[in-house]
Amino acid sequence: MSAVKPRPQIQALHPDFEHETEHLNATVAAMIRQIEFWEDRDKNAGADLETSVTMADTSEEHAAMLSVHVHQPYFGSLTVRVGGREQTLYIGKHAFLDTKGGHSVVGWESEVGSLFYSDTLGWTPRRGGQGVIRRRRQLDVAHKHLLRVTDLYDDEQGGDTGGREEVLIRRLEEQSTAGMRDVVETLQPEQNEAMRWPAGTPVIIQGAAGSGKTTIGFHRLAWMTSRDRGVHTAAPEKCMVLMPNKVLAAYAARILPELELQGVNVTTPESWITGLLGLEKLEVTDRTLTLLLTDTDNTRRALAWRRAKLLGDARMLDVVRNHLWNKFNHALTGQSFSEPVELRGREPKLVTFSQADLGGLLRDVFAADPQEGYRAGFRKLLDDAALAQVNVPEGEELSVRRQLAAPFTALLGKIFASTTPVTETRRLLGDPDALRASGLLTDKEIKLLLTDPLSGVPAPRRAHADVTELPLMLAVQAFTGGIGRQDGRSLELFDHVVLDEAQDYSPLLYALLGRATRPGHITALGDLNQGMHGYKGPSSWEAVQAQLPGAKVLTLSRTFRSTRQITQLGARIASTYNRAADVRGVDRDGAEVQRYSGGENELPLIAQAVKDARAAGHTNIAIVTRRGADAERLSEELHDYDTDAQPITTQEHRYKGGLVILPVNLAKGLEFSAAIVAQCNEQTYDDSTEYERRLLYVSASRALHWLALTSAGELHPLVRE
Repeated sequence: MSAVKPRPQIQALHPDFEHETEHLNATVAAMIRQIEFWEDRDKNAGADLETSVTMADTSEEHAAMLSVHVHQPYFGSLTVRVGGREQTLYIGKHAFLDTKGGHSVVGWESEVGSLFYSDTLGWTPRRGGQGVIRRRRQLDVAHKHLLRVTDLYDDEQGGDTGGREEVLIRRLEEQSTAGMRDVVETLQPEQNEAMRWPAGTPVIIQGAAGSGKTTIGFHRLAWMTSRDRGVHTAAPEKCMVLMPNKVLAAYAARILPELELQGVNVTTPESWITGLLGLEKLEVTDRTLTLLLTDTDNTRRALAWRRAKLLGDARMLDVVRNHLWNKFNHALTGQSFSEPVELRGREPKLVTFSQADLGGLLRDVFAADPQEGYRAGFRKLLDDAALAQVNVPEGEELSVRRQLAAPFTALLGKIFASTTPVTETRRLLGDPDALRASGLLTDKEIKLLLTDPLSGVPAPRRAHADVTELPLMLAVQAFTGGIGRQDGRSLELFDHVVLDEAQDYSPLLYALLGRATRPGHITALGDLNQGMHGYKGPSSWEAVQAQLPGAKVLTLSRTFRSTRQITQLGARIASTYNRAADVRGVDRDGAEVQRYSGGENELPLIAQAVKDARAAGHTNIAIVTRRGADAERLSEELHDYDTDAQPITTQEHRYKGGLVILPVNLAKGLEFSAAIVAQCNEQTYDDSTEYERRLLYVSASRALHWLALTSAGELHPLVRE
């Protein structure tokens, strides 16, 4: 962990400082009394031993949850007037009811808590009447001590005081840590609105680098777990967060305990898919990315890009479905079923199904499109039809099912045999007739799918699959074996799924995630301008909305990560491909962007940039390269210049703070106090290619406070002074 900037000294200038200090002390005392009560087992006795143990265990759990928040019971307050009465409500990360006094705390995720973040001045309380907000106040508390009081809104002072921006800038000026930030204390109105968009609606949050979209997604998930959401309430252990790589997943997951989200599955799409397929040992490659980062042949790169996009096209879902329909119908040719069953006190009955009967059941199961998959759905229809044929007496249903279990399993083996996700996907992609059969693909598209632009990229010797194939494999699994959250041997729908870097998920994958999740319970967070994996992603959010009915696109218009100088440089790069040109940053002044160039050797320039960053007080520093191989090489070579940068070159590495060197594809989503973009020239980032400018934008937008650009020779035209 890096050293965090020291807390500000206690500021007692506010006229209410002493009053707020007294209230804080009383609240801390009330919390401690409640914790001591919960921890006293003698006071938590029930009518019998079992009840007493249960009550005591529950009380200890409540005590443990509240204990975490005693050092900072709340971070803000609202003074409201309702029905002629005025009261002050204190807002914290954890709700607390003081049954013996006036020192309760309202949870940030509650509807009342929402009023602290918004610009709304009036609301209708649940019990009726009309409420008016008189004052919003930020209270900086640490280790049970009040440090600062800042009024955000006060009608006696003329309304908005400018304090919200003051508090925000103060927080943003803090040094980065090795984990994602908790922004509960400083949610901005537009962030709060996006986070609390009505439950049950799919939400796509578009935001530039540093707009807080990932953190907002995590806070929306915490908001979804509140019982206030009613039928839409999500259980953390039934939720999933998908991150683009394991480095970012580990970095982001550290915020979950602070949001009381224990049990959420934070993983990558590749890990989730291979786990569902039962192929955890399968090596997953991204040879398209390798080609894009290393090949200089733009024709070959364009071909690989187009093929990858086509593999992730939403139409491929119906291509797979049609292929399976033809395969299973062909397998039914010549098939029939005849099996006697014993019935107590009656003559044996013969259960029979002709080929036509079986074909009818197959049509029914394809029409029903069951979440558990065609095989399980077909088996259920067989069971039901067999029981109806023999008119099973009450109490003998289980016996009949047992007698038919083995014969039915054998029949299903004949129909659904050899349909594994890996083999079936590759069989489909290698068969022009199978691709043509759906009528959904043009001859040009079929020809593209049959080509192999990645033939020059080395493939592993062991069993492997490419990330561009995985959604198709998942589609085969979804149709044949089902899709969803694994609960023992069964599959259930996820309560809620959050997708980070949503611009890198294919429309096909969105369609499949929609099948795996409760309707309306997907939150997608992304930036179309950062689509460095755009060969997998959608061309527009409309393509995603087509797969998530009713999805709402919300835009975060401000970026909070970086200083004005860094934000302006990023906007200059992004403006060359248009969509992010109007991004507004926080007016937070910082150091000018540092530029180091000239000569034939870049290593001393990088080493000097590191020294300058440290001299400026930064400890969490990243050297960002374009390729993983560059990071490995530079890490070794920098040792000769008294610079020890820890390389992060695979997803198995973890960011733990300090000085690191990593490629842009692994830096994506991370933020650092200082960042150095190495090899920042036109030879590395081809100015004539939009994809290369996207990479440069991502590289240059990792820094919070201090950014340097280095190059042997001239710097890239887009970043020169």
